[in-house]
This record gives sequence, C-alpha cells and structure tokens, in this order.
Amino acid sequence: MASSNASPLAVDLDGVRKRYGGLAAVDGVSLAVAQGQTVALVGPSGAGKTTLLRLMAGSLAPDDGVVRLHGRDIGALTPGRELAGLVGIVAQQYDLVPNLSALQNVLAGHLGSWSLWRSLLSLVAPRDKPLAMRALERVGVADQAYQRAGLLSGGEQQRVAIARVLVQDPAVVLADEPVASLDPARAADVLQLLTGIARENGKTLMASMHAVELAMGHFDRLVGVRDGTVRFDAAPSAVTEAMLANLYALDAEIA
Repeated sequence: MASSNASPLAVDLDGVRKRYGGLAAVDGVSLAVAQGQTVALVGPSGAGKTTLLRLMAGSLAPDDGVVRLHGRDIGALTPGRELAGLVGIVAQQYDLVPNLSALQNVLAGHLGSWSLWRSLLSLVAPRDKPLAMRALERVGVADQAYQRAGLLSGGEQQRVAIARVLVQDPAVVLADEPVASLDPARAADVLQLLTGIARENGKTLMASMHAVELAMGHFDRLVGVRDGTVRFDAAPSAVTEAMLANLYALDAEIA
C-alpha cells in the first residue's frame, strides 16, 4: 500500500484473489510496484502469472481484494481510452492484424482502444503517422513499415507490438511471455529492447517470464509465483538457487 505522503504506486495489489471454480488461481496476493520499475513474474506453468497480468490489465475482476493503477481502483476505470491511458499490453502472440501493414498496426496504438481499433483506423490523423514511424525506427523495423505484418518474422512482429505500445504511451506496460516464441538470440534482443524502452521513458514494466536466466539479466525485480501465491520478491542478485529450486520443484518433491 502506498503511504499518504508518497506518490501513488504504479501497480498496487492488495489481498487479491481470483478463483476458477474451486481452484484459486491467485490466492491473496499483495504486491507494490513503483513507477519506472521493471518486474518479472517467474514460476512454473499454471502458477498464476498470466492471471495476475490479466487482473492488472482489467480484463479480469478480482473475487477479493483491490487492484490499483496509480492509486485508482482498476474496477472503476472506463474500458477503452481511460484504461488504455494507464496500461498497455504486449502479448506473447503479438496480437497484430496480419493483413495490415506494420505501420497500420502501430497506428492502432494511438487510438487507445483494443476492441474498436480496426474500425477506427480510418480516423487516424495524418500527424500521427510520423509518431508511428519514429516508434518503428526506435524498435529497428522502420524498413518494414509498409510490409504486411503476417509476412514479418516472429522477432519483427514482436518489435512492431512494442512500437504499438510506445505510440499508445501508457504508464504501465504488461507483457505476457513476450519472448516465449522466439529463439534465444532474438529473445535476448527483444527483451533488452523492451526493458530499455521502459527505462528510457519511465514506464513500469510487468512481465511474465518462463526463461528465468533472461529475466535475471534484464529486470530490476523478480517475483516468484507458485500456486497463486508470491513465494519471493527480490532483486536478481538476491535470488538464490535454493529459492528457484523451491519455486520450480514438483509438488511431490516438496511434500
């Protein structure tokens, strides 16, 4: 929780729970993240990492507890532009429209609405095009601006997705396994780009990561998640082999 004499936290989860039937996907998680921090959620498959990101994105409502973005209860925010001004998403599978150009996909980020942007592309002002081109230049794919997104490589598509978030300009960026579908070399390049852009622009970055080694080399904090609970929250230099072994151990081995 943020203190009364401090600026609101970028992300503030207070006793958050989310259940699917009888299963607690997130079980009483409290997490405070300051503006500008880069945080990786690490843990085994099914640990609750993606559910946590979806709660932060406002696409899921908690059963108990509160999710706040910059001091505002996310449940009270209006979907669309109000929410898009606070949070942007980089998805594992890029979430691009394959028959549109890279530039058109990036321009969609300026509309601030994930659900309506296809129908609104024609309303983008001419002055927005240079903004989108600068974003493509920043992520290194300006030469592919007019190429159909579906013809780009996986690494190029993820860079376009990052450029789209740059144009959207949210305070908090959520990335769900952003490099899981890339080979190790491209994964490292894209992750360096994503975390670097977040730091350059003072953005808070929350990402779920399967590759712990990559996470340790790029993020300010690692939050270990297992069975819907936080098992550790530490700087990469403070994360020990024992902590990781416990996080990823089989239930039978822990018992």
